[in-house]
Amino acid sequence: MGRDVRRAAVKTVKAVVPLAAALALLAVGGRATAHAGDGLAHATGLTGTRGVLVADRCLRTDPHRPALGPTGDCRGTFRPDGGGPANERARTDRRIPTGEPVPVSCAADGECRLAGTGGVLTWLSLLLLALAAFPAAAFAAVQGLLRHRDRSQRKRVVLGVATVVLLVCAVATFAGALAA
Repeated sequence: MGRDVRRAAVKTVKAVVPLAAALALLAVGGRATAHAGDGLAHATGLTGTRGVLVADRCLRTDPHRPALGPTGDCRGTFRPDGGGPANERARTDRRIPTGEPVPVSCAADGECRLAGTGGVLTWLSLLLLALAAFPAAAFAAVQGLLRHRDRSQRKRVVLGVATVVLLVCAVATFAGALAA
């Protein structure tokens, strides 16, 4: 009887672990997609106020992580494209050259994000990377839910989900190219 209980526990774990991994991937991917989508909206000018930021000072915040790109804390003066009052307390978390005007889109609180082609491509690539979590989550869920099914059925489900995600990525890329 002890052996049957142990087998049942192993079967339960084999079904629960992929589902837990899928839920974790969905949570992380959803959060990252929302963040990248917000950044892409700023970069394309859909939200925020477009203008230029001239940094007075920039500090490098994390020199030990070069893969993240030039991270920093830059503060300076934001001048809107359409005129209006300048914001002398604007900031961005990207390291930009001091004294040079850089195209940005700023929120009302003075938090700015890169705009233009560079900003769109940066945020679009991060969005596509975040969207990659969804087919991985679908694959993990299929492995957990359909583990007793035929392998070809699991492959069809995973291919269908991956196709939908790739179509969403293609539409997002096309929309980003139109907005830039």
